[in-house]
Amino acid sequence: MGPTDDGQTIARCLAGEREAFEMIVNKYQAGVLSLAWSVLGNRAEAEDVTQEAFFRAYMNLRNFDCAKGFKNWLYAIAYKRCLDRIKKEKTEKKYWPRMAESMTRDLIGLETEPRRDESAVLGPLLKKLTFKERVALSLSMNDGYTAAETAEVLHCAESTARVYVFNAKRKLRKWLERNPHV
Repeated sequence: MGPTDDGQTIARCLAGEREAFEMIVNKYQAGVLSLAWSVLGNRAEAEDVTQEAFFRAYMNLRNFDCAKGFKNWLYAIAYKRCLDRIKKEKTEKKYWPRMAESMTRDLIGLETEPRRDESAVLGPLLKKLTFKERVALSLSMNDGYTAAETAEVLHCAESTARVYVFNAKRKLRKWLERNPHV
């Protein structure tokens, strides 16, 4: 099922065919889970957010603008659900260690087994990135999102999305240059 098939599948969903929505779930579930896990740093919470995102998408299919991409709309719903989770907890501090552990390999391009202290080292580094820089970097690195797609998820200008990714990479690069022993 390609992007052009989404419109037809959504029309089938709106006509009451529940099996059609199952096709959408199968197509996008891994990507939504990846995004939520990258943002929250906890697989169980990411699975909950993924389920919530698909539920909300299903309940709001009538509000979907077919002129826009369904994937970005769905990712924006998941992103908002992640933000709600974080706000509900009233603190992001508990997410840092888990996020550092899950993103360590991607952030510094490791192909070997990670060293034991990398999560401890990268945890403070990730705290230096803004929340939107972390999300933009995750979308770019994990899902290959373009600046336009990232901007749609974050509800910002395309140039702002590029700046988020650029700043995140610059901060990480500077830190890694100052700490070559990592």
